[in-house]
Amino acid sequence: MFNAESRILKEEDKINEHEETVSKIVNDYQIQLKEDSVIRKDLERIFISSVEEFHVVERDGHHVKCLLVKLPYKSFEPYTKIRSAFVGHLERKLNCMVFVTGMRKILSKRVKTPGVKKRPISRTLTHVFNCLLDDICLPSQIVGKQIRVHTDGTQTMKVFLDPLDKEKVEDRLDAMSEAYKKLTTRKVKFFFAKPTKFQKQLAEFKKKQQNKA
Repeated sequence: MFNAESRILKEEDKINEHEETVSKIVNDYQIQLKEDSVIRKDLERIFISSVEEFHVVERDGHHVKCLLVKLPYKSFEPYTKIRSAFVGHLERKLNCMVFVTGMRKILSKRVKTPGVKKRPISRTLTHVFNCLLDDICLPSQIVGKQIRVHTDGTQTMKVFLDPLDKEKVEDRLDAMSEAYKKLTTRKVKFFFAKPTKFQKQLAEFKKKQQNKA
């Protein structure tokens, strides 16, 4: 069985308060679940690299507290299987928005790695930043992107999300932008793509099913 400190991949004197709190919540959650639970088996493989707090000023002027949880890359696969339960449990216990991302390594094209002739695509800056963006957008899916270049040379990316996920992430858009900026220093704005005819029919069908329930 894990204790709070053993789940954190840091030296004991460098562990902060948020990391201790998140680790304890995850450990308690694991204990509450039955031994044959699929979620429990995946939780056993999840470790924590770091937890950072940041605040977002929403469009209505409210300050919102958020946490950015970073997992080692090997822990990210089991996390994706229980993403909804994992994040949902943390947000209920901490009463704030939680974003989880995997730790990925970027290799410079100027650095030569022994035994490797060509830098893997998965280690390029573009690929890593795209993966981080996907992590932040979960549970929604990205369906389109636009990059706008300003006269001063700076860039702003517009990211279009699946319109069927609007109810899931509409209240998280500002926090998602701030989380991505914290990870990459890049500005991004989130929008919902225009729904297709099929998506409109599917949304109407889901609404009818909810009304019946």
